Amino acid sequence: MIWLIDSTLRDGEQAPGVAFSAAEKVAVAQRLDELGIDEIEAGIPAMGADECAVIRRIARLRLCARVSVWCRARADDIEAAAQTEAEGVHIAFPVSEIQLAVMNKSQQWIAETLPQTVEQARRHFPYVSVGAQDAGRASPDSLNNFFTIVSQCQVRRVRIADTVGVLAPLQTAELITGIRQRHPELQLDFHAHNDFGMATANAITAWQTGATALSATVNGLGERSGNAALEEIIVFLQQRFGVRKYAVNSLHDLCRYVSQVSGRPVPEMKPVSGRWACSHESGIHAHGTIASTLAFQPYDGQTVGRAASETVFGKHSGKAALVNLLQLHNRAADDRKINTLLQKIRHIALTNKTELSADDVLLLEQNEK
Repeated sequence: MIWLIDSTLRDGEQAPGVAFSAAEKVAVAQRLDELGIDEIEAGIPAMGADECAVIRRIARLRLCARVSVWCRARADDIEAAAQTEAEGVHIAFPVSEIQLAVMNKSQQWIAETLPQTVEQARRHFPYVSVGAQDAGRASPDSLNNFFTIVSQCQVRRVRIADTVGVLAPLQTAELITGIRQRHPELQLDFHAHNDFGMATANAITAWQTGATALSATVNGLGERSGNAALEEIIVFLQQRFGVRKYAVNSLHDLCRYVSQVSGRPVPEMKPVSGRWACSHESGIHAHGTIASTLAFQPYDGQTVGRAASETVFGKHSGKAALVNLLQLHNRAADDRKINTLLQKIRHIALTNKTELSADDVLLLEQNEK
């Protein structure tokens, strides 16, 4: 069982300098729905009338995905959310000692406010979830008290938010397992941040140990170092656990579109969507890939809507890849030509600190004639 919540339009847009237009938010929501995402966290109603209007526009699309919104534990936030026509609302509560102190709140405030806020939200929304914000730094007693109150309010789903990304997979496993043992009645949603590069691994670990929902963003877009990357989670679930409910062949285009409208380039070595995710230069890797796409990569790139694999040429290129390229284009591939081309390729790669594409190499070969 897995329920994926995409927060690109909420947490993703909180990344510094990212601001989606109304049309872009609608387009992202539609693409997420085509992917088969289960829930779209469409924004923060407390931002004002314009934000509420675009969330309402998304809600009126009648997508297959549930459309939800994010609120603070405040009555005015809930009332603003009620104007959006969203189906669900998520209410975040700070639970760590450091965040409670910064916000001038207390455990007593949680005990008093959570039941009132949930009751108010239920008057407007068919689906209400609550969140343990900064759960990764909260004391065990604080967390247990929070989940006890949540359970007493008969809330179905609670979000475990590693808000500043301090957990590692073993800690995540211990946290989720402990909550499941003490509160088996709760459905757990895990929301990971990537401050130490652990977000996707923590999300998968949370799911393996009992969380039934994961919150993520396209390209891992989000505050500071971002969130768990939706595309990485989906491809890993499909390839390693046989989860087939999402249209993974649309992922590459989705990642490129979000990169474009967010103004955040995808890192070249980024899993799934990065330029080099399915590329090979070194001789042994390129040679192996000629025989089988899966020799040196875990999945065929066509699975996510990109080329199966790509051979590029550089300092570490070997003869096999070069021979294969020339033969594919019906060009002679004798030893003298191969050795000459390899020397030139390596010289260019060293001098320019760059790779050569297949077209670059074919042009080199042509100029040799």
